[in-house]
Amino acid sequence: MRKQHLGNLAIAAVAALNIILWLIFPPPYDGRPLFLVGVFGEMLSSTALILMSCAIFLANRPRFVEPYFGGLDKMYQSHKTAALLAFFMILIHWIIMPRGDLRIGTPIGIAAALGFVVLILLTIAPTMPILGSFVRFSYSRWRWTHKFIGLFLLLGIVHSYLVNTLIATTVVPLLYVRIISFAGAALYLYKELLAGHFHKHLPYVVDEVRKLNGTTLEVTLKPHDRKLDFNAGQFLFVHFSGDSKLAEPHPFTVSSAPMENNLRLSIKASGDWTHYLNEHLKPGTPANIDGSYGMFNYKTGRPRQIWIAGGIGVTPFLSWVRSFGGQPDADVDFFYTTRSEGEALFLDELQAASAQGRFRLHVLYSTHSGRLSAASVAKLSPGGVIGKSIYLCGPVAMTMALSGQFRRLGVAAQDIHFEEFNFR
Repeated sequence: MRKQHLGNLAIAAVAALNIILWLIFPPPYDGRPLFLVGVFGEMLSSTALILMSCAIFLANRPRFVEPYFGGLDKMYQSHKTAALLAFFMILIHWIIMPRGDLRIGTPIGIAAALGFVVLILLTIAPTMPILGSFVRFSYSRWRWTHKFIGLFLLLGIVHSYLVNTLIATTVVPLLYVRIISFAGAALYLYKELLAGHFHKHLPYVVDEVRKLNGTTLEVTLKPHDRKLDFNAGQFLFVHFSGDSKLAEPHPFTVSSAPMENNLRLSIKASGDWTHYLNEHLKPGTPANIDGSYGMFNYKTGRPRQIWIAGGIGVTPFLSWVRSFGGQPDADVDFFYTTRSEGEALFLDELQAASAQGRFRLHVLYSTHSGRLSAASVAKLSPGGVIGKSIYLCGPVAMTMALSGQFRRLGVAAQDIHFEEFNFR
């Protein structure tokens, strides 16, 4: 088993162990009606508390577990999956549990369940065909509401104390759930109340703001003292002091090479925050860096590779090109696709790199040649695509479509690499 799958396996094992403990140490029958329904409902709700705790653990961005998920982007996907599974378990628990015991803990449990339902809907609604046209929630507002996930975990724990639970009659499952859910609650309180005092950001200052085209900036950041250590292709979180609208951290891939003293970020105006930054960011603005994150690294791939960038997805590849200093460590065909010539960035630099021999540049404009497909990549790449490492970065729809097409052409899943750059 690959190392990057161990994180998800661990979460699944922690959740499954709770169910196993319920089966090995079941609560004694106490004569209440619908006893087995109650056992099943509490098994689901306690597993949901465990999954919510795992989601909160991942939300703290612990770097030491990144290799076990394949990078922070994959960790966030696992965070979302754990939260969604918890949501469905809570929903089933809410529907099937008997309503006879109306203690003070019941409305608390209902409040926790309803709050969690709202958070999940705010997360998934923009991606749904009908709801997406009505629910347009900015990243900043979504991020603010997402802080409440830990609060609803706390309410769920309080609820479990204030109702007549079956788990209270069986020691081992009770102890297991209490330890994990209390740890999740403690991590939530740490993240919201203390992390800002202990988590140190690297101070930088905006040295230059350069317009690349009508929607994209190259922002150059100069370190105050110690510069960020990172590998080419990694990303960071940055926020800018002195402007309340830019004080929220956002993730961006570093487009400069690790050996450069300054950091360079290529930022496309694609949302409220980035549009505001595009119009108002000025040299001299203080910046704070948190990083580096991600495991998008061509040096771990095969000797023959294919790189595919869509639009602003060129940034990790640009960092790779700037870091290899003349000759890449692999034989590379780089496909760079944009809608039109005006959206293609850093072409002079990429064309200069392609003159070296082992790095072949293919620039395609969808308005002229249509959307890039795996079949066209296979046709233009010497030797086809089988047996090569394929790296993708660009819009989610493009990445998912090409990934599926390459699989249908026979490319192994472990040879297809992409970042799921969506933290919502």
